[in-house]
Amino acid sequence: MQKVKIFLTLSLVWIIFIGYLTWYNKPNTFEWDEWFWFGITPALVPYLFLLIWKPDVFAKYVRCIKDLFNSNT
Repeated sequence: MQKVKIFLTLSLVWIIFIGYLTWYNKPNTFEWDEWFWFGITPALVPYLFLLIWKPDVFAKYVRCIKDLFNSNT
């Protein structure tokens, strides 16, 4: 469960960081295509590879995420 939290946190931090860098380069505009290709895509590709190559591990990962949101602690 701890590993799942770390990976999700790293993915979200990466997406937010790249979004900030994209905005910082051109403060008057926001380049959505740069944010998508350099922020969203690299953050999601490891999960897609996990789904393709190890579907049973991915199912456990999804179960951990569901438990994370369903826990009352």
